[in-house]
Parts: sequence; structure tokens; C-alpha cells
Amino acid sequence: MSLLAPEVYVVSGNLISATSSVESPTVLDDILDSNLLCQLAADKKFGSRFIDPATWLDFYRTSLGKVFWKITNSHTVNYPVPPLIRSVTVLSILEQTFFKVLDRDLRHQLEADIELLMEQPITSPASLLFNARTHIQLVKGTRSSFDAPSESVINLQLTAAHDGTAVSVCSVYFKTSEAVGDDVFNQKFKVRELLGNISVSSFEANVLEASYDGIRQQIKDKLGEANIRENILLVADSLVALEGAPHASARQFLEGLEI
Repeated sequence: MSLLAPEVYVVSGNLISATSSVESPTVLDDILDSNLLCQLAADKKFGSRFIDPATWLDFYRTSLGKVFWKITNSHTVNYPVPPLIRSVTVLSILEQTFFKVLDRDLRHQLEADIELLMEQPITSPASLLFNARTHIQLVKGTRSSFDAPSESVINLQLTAAHDGTAVSVCSVYFKTSEAVGDDVFNQKFKVRELLGNISVSSFEANVLEASYDGIRQQIKDKLGEANIRENILLVADSLVALEGAPHASARQFLEGLEI
């Protein structure tokens, strides 16, 4: 049975948008669990996802392949900042890269779910988790007052789960001498403050459920209840779901009903 409505989750440093075309709740759980496992494994191996994002992502992607994600169309590009552009946003980078290869409905779903996350209170569990796992400010030793005292590293993932067991994944990573605020998708990063290239890495995958079935419980056991509870967080009912679901008003009533 497919999902009744779209759902959106923060899974460590990955915003995962699941459309109603996902094959079943079990498939979605498998996507969430295995994605978290491979993020945590990469963190463990390299100490941090912010030291060398490219190497971290390569291990993360390879690990997903080992837990029966059949990965295709994997590639990484340096985002070419257009001439005369003084600032860029993560959202504008996505619009010029990853979003261009998605169909319209899937793109709209992702845009709505990004907006939904950014509308959450900054103290909400999902916002706190996403901010903690997608960027960091590194303090550097300085030789003079003219040296930049710190640099920020952004390494975030955006995933669409759709069409049965299909998954589309994009990672954006770069360094800047600017501090990162609470709205990482819409913050304007000055081009002159960028430290190196902006990299965009993406791939397509299908979760091979017949094979994954044999390791499902092992992955859950490996993660443990605490990791799942603390690192897989439902953001809220998707905006698209609330607009289109036939029982939206009843669901909203029940959510606010005290008994």
C-alpha cells in the first residue's frame, strides 16, 4: 500500500521528501533507516562530515550501494557562479542544477518541503538537527589580525523518495568565510567570501527491497532505538499533503483536540 500522503523528514543532515508515490510505508522506513546508517558510518570513519565533504560523500554513497541501493547517474560538478553575480543561495544553486533534472511535480514537492522546514521554529527538534548536521563554523589559528579567524563549511543533502522505490539525492557543499544563519537554503552568501568551489553531487537510486528484506532487522538493530528516535524526525505534514488530502481538515482538528 502506497503512502496516504507526502511526508517530509530530517534524517541527520538530509532533508528527505517522500511523495505519495512511494511504494509503501515499509519502503519509506527502509530509505530512512539505511540513509541514516550510512551517514553515521561516514561520520564515524572520518570524524566529521565537514573536514573533507567530497571524501565523506563518496564513502556515504558507496555504503548505500552495499545496503542494496542500486545507484545510477552519479556525478559531481562545480557550480559555475554566473559573471557579475555578487551572492548565491543554496536554493538558487539547486534550481540551476538538481531541480532541472526533476519532473515538475517532484520539484514542487521539494520546494514546498524546504519551505516547510524553514518555517519551523528554530528551536524545533527538526530545525535544530538539520542546522547541527548541515553546517559548522571552524575556528582557525590566525597569524595576524588580517587573517580570517574562521570559516564555515556547508555540507547538506536533499532527497526525494518517489515512484515505488526510487530515490533522487543531491548534496551541496562549499566553504565560506561568512557565518551561516538559521535559513541555510535562502541565506545570501557573498561570492567574494567563498573559499574555493561550490560542489553539487547527485545520484539516482532504487532500493532493492527483495534483497534489503534480508538485512532490514540487522540495520534497525545496528542503529538502535535511540539513534532512530533522535536522528529521524518528522518535520510536519507536508504542505502538498495538506492541500490535497481529502481528510486534511479532520486531521487538523484531531491534532489540536485535547482529551
